[in-house]
Amino acid sequence: MAEKAVQEALKKYLGISAPRIVIGVLMIVFGILVIVRPDLVALLIGIYLLISGILTVVDEMMRSQKLSEASK
Repeated sequence: MAEKAVQEALKKYLGISAPRIVIGVLMIVFGILVIVRPDLVALLIGIYLLISGILTVVDEMMRSQKLSEASK
């Protein structure tokens, strides 16, 4: 489920796609890091929220720009 969201975000915002195996391996590595070093949870969540917020703002700005161009 999560890998689908990651694939869509990569394709939409960066124009790249990663194989499911790569995303799966990254998820396993992050999971192990969280288990081994629980203090990293806050850092990983913070990074995720920053990236997600930036992508959301960029997406909204692009949508509003398209709407304003279409109304002209």
